[in-house]
Amino acid sequence: MDRRRFLTVLGATGGGAAAVAGCGIGPEPTEQLIPYLVPPENQVPGIATYYATTCRECAAGCGLHAKVREGRVIKLEGNPESPINHGRLCARGQAALQGLYNPDRVTAPMARGADGQWQTLTWDDAIGRLQAKLKDARGKGIVFLTGLETGSFGELVDSWMRDIGGRHVTYEPFAFEALREGNRLAFGTPAIPWYDFAAARYILSFGADFMETWLSPVAYQKAFTQAHAFDAGRATPMAKFVYVGPRLGLTGMSADEWIAPAPGTEGMLALAMAQVVLSERRARAPADAARLERSLPTPDQVAATVGLPAQDIRRLAR
Repeated sequence: MDRRRFLTVLGATGGGAAAVAGCGIGPEPTEQLIPYLVPPENQVPGIATYYATTCRECAAGCGLHAKVREGRVIKLEGNPESPINHGRLCARGQAALQGLYNPDRVTAPMARGADGQWQTLTWDDAIGRLQAKLKDARGKGIVFLTGLETGSFGELVDSWMRDIGGRHVTYEPFAFEALREGNRLAFGTPAIPWYDFAAARYILSFGADFMETWLSPVAYQKAFTQAHAFDAGRATPMAKFVYVGPRLGLTGMSADEWIAPAPGTEGMLALAMAQVVLSERRARAPADAARLERSLPTPDQVAATVGLPAQDIRRLAR
């Protein structure tokens, strides 16, 4: 295309665009730009502001620093003063920023219309509807459904529900009810424990991917690094890590030894190891341990099912 032809095409397309814009059929609506004549408090254009907050992508609750420019969060990083993650942040925490700006987020109150479709409401209309519904439901059953809320917002919901005679129900997708029940049976308290990996000398994990998703992976990664380092200022030697599980994930790849039993037989392997611990008096046992010892399977009895030699099961137990 020569210069003359280029200018001809440019003039035609530019004139067509001007005509369309003049008819008010532009692709974007006209908006006003309002300068910061009276800027918001604690905001300086071009200067970032940092706020301390908490990550809610999982139940660990790592501390965050949110970098804010002109009222918009643009970056999330770990809070160095947090006792949980000490400034670190996993991929899910970093990706929480994408959830904030997800175009599918609900940005206003909504209610289903007579045709069953969602309709946007004004805030005054939504609050009025909520008040009417709560008034009608008093004494009949009111439930406030939230995710895991343990801070001031959770206390606010609890207080409000007590005042209106309702219940606060928590839906926790990453709940650890089996772990709570196990600790209640073993230690008398239905609490989620905190494992001190940094002080451990021997770590045996039965499918617990503590460096991926289990409990507090960011904190456990840092603690495991201290325990597994050649020189971390400890008087004890470097910890050994054995991972038991049929799938080799990120946690298993970091282990010194990977034990791959047949899928679903990890519990049987643990019972056989407990039998070795009791029979060889490897740990102080309770008074009625003799009866328990007789009911546990021996390594020779489970070796074929688990898919491991009996001597390996005894070695792990010892």
